[in-house]
Amino acid sequence: MSGANLAAGLLWLLVFVWSLAGAIDYGASFWRMLFEWRRQGEPARMAQHYVSPLWEATNIFLVFVVVGLVGFFPGAAYVYGQVLLVPGSLILILLALRGALISYGYALKSPVLTAVTGLSAALIPALMVAVLPISAGGFVAVNAAGAAILNLATLFTSPGTYAYVVFGLTAGLFISATFLADYSRTAENEEAYLAFRRQALWAGPVAIAAGVAALFIVPSPAWLESRLAGEWPWFVGSLAAFLGAISAFNWRNQPSPGRPRWAVLLTVVQFGLAIRGYGAAHAQYLLFPQVPTAEAFTGSAMFSALLLAVIVGVVVLVPAFIWLWRLFVIDPRYTHS
Repeated sequence: MSGANLAAGLLWLLVFVWSLAGAIDYGASFWRMLFEWRRQGEPARMAQHYVSPLWEATNIFLVFVVVGLVGFFPGAAYVYGQVLLVPGSLILILLALRGALISYGYALKSPVLTAVTGLSAALIPALMVAVLPISAGGFVAVNAAGAAILNLATLFTSPGTYAYVVFGLTAGLFISATFLADYSRTAENEEAYLAFRRQALWAGPVAIAAGVAALFIVPSPAWLESRLAGEWPWFVGSLAAFLGAISAFNWRNQPSPGRPRWAVLLTVVQFGLAIRGYGAAHAQYLLFPQVPTAEAFTGSAMFSALLLAVIVGVVVLVPAFIWLWRLFVIDPRYTHS
């Protein structure tokens, strides 16, 4: 395996980890807002229980993704900076807005601050997923000076863009609801479990439908279509895992139906297989056709130094994250409080 492919695979793995952790975190803020509006105290309390101690830790993985992109593929980072100036700025504004308001919203218990926090959190993964059609090159042009320009008018008037946004929104809510259902079951809170189970059962099918619609609505370049077709076993496996996750919510159990732990595990497998298939299909280009992966790759000496830095960072941070997880997610003294 070449250094460029190894770096791209490592970067894609970081994207996968952050997408799961971020979806749970951002979705929990949305569900808290929704259930407080509905005056359903128990599911709102469980969502807040998860978000309160972990919302800052989740963004560490996003920092890893950005540092990895800039360090491993400096050429891609430069072009992405040109292309994603507007959508990237929107994402940063939403991240800053959520981070600034989340503590005040919890401390002051303001419905307005809770609403802004929940809505901004729901939009972050939706906008992140909207980067996928941009990376396929459909909305990018090169001006006379050789700079890559994003056609914002075409992007924001394309039905495919909104199909990707709906997919990102509902996929994040599905992952979050599935996890929070298991979190509530661990806390022996059946009222919250049933509430999150209901949300997962509608959000999952809508996410799959939106994802399929996005692939058909947004025209993909011929190279990507052929490579996606060649990766079909991964997508079939992903669909099978999704059906298993949905069915797990209906398995016989007491005192209420469903085995949410199995649903969580199968959901992780589902998105892992899908990201593996899409990443392998897209591996030739980071941004088509301006940024081939091999040409954007940094030098071998820099790659070795960055790889060592990433390994050290993972060795230091992952145990700390596991400690936070054990302390605030699976410790019954916290979940039952």
